[in-house]
Amino acid sequence: MVTRFSACAACLATVSALALAAAALPVASAESWCGTDSLALTRGALTTTEYVGQDELEVILTNISPQSCTLQGYPGVDLVGPDVPMWGPVFSLTRQSGDPQPFTLEPGASATSILTIGAPSLPEDFWYPATLVVTPPDATTQLQMPWIPYTPVLRQDGATSPATYIGPLQPSD
Repeated sequence: MVTRFSACAACLATVSALALAAAALPVASAESWCGTDSLALTRGALTTTEYVGQDELEVILTNISPQSCTLQGYPGVDLVGPDVPMWGPVFSLTRQSGDPQPFTLEPGASATSILTIGAPSLPEDFWYPATLVVTPPDATTQLQMPWIPYTPVLRQDGATSPATYIGPLQPSD
């Protein structure tokens, strides 16, 4: 009987040590990732950059859910428009280099990603998208809206450094 009690006392000591170690660990965030169903897509105004031949458009994701959620990374962005021989009707944008950090998006708050638009210089290179399609980070479904700026885009499918690309999501000011 004494042996059992000693073994049990050793078990209790081990369990107590594990509980103390677990209490010292940082608590993981209970916030979920911002899914497509908790976000609304809008856009900002089209602005001209300091670089000739490039404009910028704010792609805005707003948390429409009653809970906070987390965002990190880049939205997937496709421009859909007329079919182009060899490339098709969808222009999937490359991502600007960077190291996006996670951030919390409170209910009603927004995050912005800058879509840099390369302007074509020759009329035969003008391509007018019809639809802006956005996939939030870590999501598999998309949000979409009409391509409102009615601005032509220089398609550079497959280019290593295209003039049209998307930047990382950042909390809006």
